[in-house]
Amino acid sequence: MTNTVIEKIDDLLKKANFETLKIGNFASRTKTKFCFDLLVKKDAQVFSVKIFPNIDNLNPDLIRDIKQLSFILKSKPLLIGIRNRYQKLEDNTIYVREGLPFITLNTFEKILTKNIFPYILARRGGGVVFLDGTLMKTLREKQLITRKELSERLGVTKRTVSAYENESMRPSDQIAVKILKILENNEIFKKINVFKWNIKSHQEDIDLLEEKELNDFESHVQTIVNDIGLSSYWYKKGSIPFKLSLFSSIDKIEQEGFYPLFSAISEEQRKINQMNFQCLKMFNELFHKTALFIVNNDVRIPVSIKKDDIHIVKIKNLEEIDDEEDFIELIQES
Repeated sequence: MTNTVIEKIDDLLKKANFETLKIGNFASRTKTKFCFDLLVKKDAQVFSVKIFPNIDNLNPDLIRDIKQLSFILKSKPLLIGIRNRYQKLEDNTIYVREGLPFITLNTFEKILTKNIFPYILARRGGGVVFLDGTLMKTLREKQLITRKELSERLGVTKRTVSAYENESMRPSDQIAVKILKILENNEIFKKINVFKWNIKSHQEDIDLLEEKELNDFESHVQTIVNDIGLSSYWYKKGSIPFKLSLFSSIDKIEQEGFYPLFSAISEEQRKINQMNFQCLKMFNELFHKTALFIVNNDVRIPVSIKKDDIHIVKIKNLEEIDDEEDFIELIQES
């Protein structure tokens, strides 16, 4: 079912002139599940798409990596849910789990093809509807309906009607249907733009791996990175398709340019990991960012790989670097 949904989404996005990056063919060769099924780009907008069969059965590490990837790529997650623990998800509704929005495939299709966004936010005990309070007040006054009269017809207090109109309170979907029947205007439903959902994941909240979680080769790389004066983030769980991202400093993480630099790490003696290499290559092509492959001194680099736009650097060359200026020069020359 998940593969069918991914193909459907991929087709919808391409028809809407989005660039899509799908690496499921590489993921299927291993037991690794990435924190996205598709990466999507249109102009300066970047989205990561992930399908969830059950939104109440979430892997905490996967959710963390989705937030981290959104932070690193300055992207937004588009999360498609099939069901929760009780039933299939309903259309026109946003379900929030761990601060992330989940919608159905049908809702996603309406957004792309008809520009119809969801207006119901699901909560325990029933959903609440986002209404345009100003329009609600205008329509009520145009029909010469007082707040007291409307409150009596809705079965709520006058203060509650006032709260709906100043948008300090959201009506339930049952009350919203009653309001719609009385005021007779579908525009009263306020769209929730999932493309602009605020992901509450700040840089200081990102979990950094402790030194003990790195193997000897990775620890050596980290020591060199520290000496150069770069900031680094490691991904060891496997749901992000590169092991390391590098930045000039915390203050420069949001700036365009050379960083972030995505990096794979290989200490294998004989060859470069082809899956990691292909993932880096596709990231490089989609985001036009620098991709780096740090390898052991004994790794043999095939001629075919040298022709690709990936910077391959042996550890002995990194050991000779004194500062960030020399580092950038090395990468550009590699």
